[in-house]
Amino acid sequence: MVLSTISKVVMLKEYEKADLQDLPACAAEFIKLVIKKMRYRRKVRQDVQAELAVHFEDELKDCASDEEKEQKAQKLIAEFGEPKLLAVLMRRAKKRCRPIWKKVLVRGLQVFGVIFLYLLICSSPLIIGRPTIKVNYVDWLNKVVQAGRDERDNARKYYEQAAALYVKIPPGLSAKPPKLPEDLNDVELNILPGWLQDSKGAIEVLRQGSLCPAYWNKYQGDETELSKGLMANTMEILPSYRHMAFAMLWQIRYELYKGDIKRALQDCVVLQRFGGHLYGQGLLIEQLVGVAIEALAHGEISSILKNTDVPADVLRFLQDELAKQLKKRKLIISLEGEKVFWYDQIQRTFTDDGKGGGHLLMRGLPYVVQDSKDFFWRLLTFRYPSRQEFVTTIDEYFEQVDQLFEETPWDLHNKKDTDEDEWDQIFEQSSLMLRIVGPAYEMLSQIAWRTETHRIALLALLAIMRHDKDKGLYPAGLDELVAAGYLKKLPMDPYSDGPLVYKRTDDGFLLYSFGANLRDDGGRFGQGKNGKPRMWTANGDWVFWPVLNSEVNK
Repeated sequence: MVLSTISKVVMLKEYEKADLQDLPACAAEFIKLVIKKMRYRRKVRQDVQAELAVHFEDELKDCASDEEKEQKAQKLIAEFGEPKLLAVLMRRAKKRCRPIWKKVLVRGLQVFGVIFLYLLICSSPLIIGRPTIKVNYVDWLNKVVQAGRDERDNARKYYEQAAALYVKIPPGLSAKPPKLPEDLNDVELNILPGWLQDSKGAIEVLRQGSLCPAYWNKYQGDETELSKGLMANTMEILPSYRHMAFAMLWQIRYELYKGDIKRALQDCVVLQRFGGHLYGQGLLIEQLVGVAIEALAHGEISSILKNTDVPADVLRFLQDELAKQLKKRKLIISLEGEKVFWYDQIQRTFTDDGKGGGHLLMRGLPYVVQDSKDFFWRLLTFRYPSRQEFVTTIDEYFEQVDQLFEETPWDLHNKKDTDEDEWDQIFEQSSLMLRIVGPAYEMLSQIAWRTETHRIALLALLAIMRHDKDKGLYPAGLDELVAAGYLKKLPMDPYSDGPLVYKRTDDGFLLYSFGANLRDDGGRFGQGKNGKPRMWTANGDWVFWPVLNSEVNK
């Protein structure tokens, strides 16, 4: 009886507002109680109220008196049963009668709500807690670069003094001098001696600084914006170092112009020491400036060897000095200083439990997730790295990169033939931010090996020329230089599985590396975008002799 009545009510097509005042009090109270217990949308409750009112009115219309209506209403209420149960049944009936699209929409919203609630619970650790800035990583970096050495061994004070004594280059002289001393024009020859005399103190202090056994910077920075502060502090001094390098280059050119070849080459060594002091530690921007300064020295030495008849004793002096410097030289590029930015970000994007641990905060997500897929996976599985885990990840990442830095391009190439590219392996397993900087680190490795190859080639070149000066002919092969004591060991090419390629020719000799393409192109220069021969290209060989005019001092 109850179920048939409910079905009848639900299937009514006309809904009209019924006046409960026209019903017996017991019926009105019953309907109100049912509607109250439905706990459903207002519009549906209004409809149900109207339907129930119509039902009661329908059943009571034949009653002759109010007393009869009251008795029949009581009977109907008894047939309906418990109001709470009726309310539940009415709510279910209404839900079943909804259109399909509404059911799908409601279910979809319910699923979405559950997922949203789950994600909110999963992400709650990301928004609970605050970072604690405890470590001053500027101080940490200063300790790393000093490495316990005596401040008296630091060339920094000399370089800063030289920068303070430097006299700005006057109008009429460009920052970079002409490629050859004989290219100096009358205006330059008129201005240059006076400016070099004014800069004499700065150049002399630079020479003194180059003799120091080490160099390290004294960093300063704002703890609230470490990255910005460190870079600003570093960039205060680096432009003056660049000015000093070009001032020394002008000095060398003028010494050549005056015929003092030995002094010019001595200052080339000073320039190389200056550049060498800046890399292998500290921030990358400093190291790249050091590499550029050493490249100036290498280019100038090559130019002097090409255009000047250097005496045998000067050649020996130069070779001994370069060998001495390279023997004690540290790594060309070191990423140890780069960790300062990552460690500082960790303390700003993780909480700190006081024991080296802590959990990730929302702002740190780009530093730990690999991509959007990894982000949602971690979110759904509650799997975020702890602070200590991420510190370990950073340390392992840089350890892997350092290991790749030590492997020659040729060795890495051979591994790639049998296995996946090692650089790609590191990138694929790294977080989004580490993958962004990864290609830059790979390029730094290429720059470092290019510089190392140039060093090796210069020593071989000087040995070949000494052999010619002493014996009146070029050696038959590089092994002859080792046997005769001009070289301590064969100059190995990092871009091949053997030494640099040396060939005697009718008008001299060839000395070259396979270069970036790791292929012997017979001593043919690569070509730049303009189609002209160029050094350091990815096509052709890197030819160190004969020297390409356009590459002098690059």
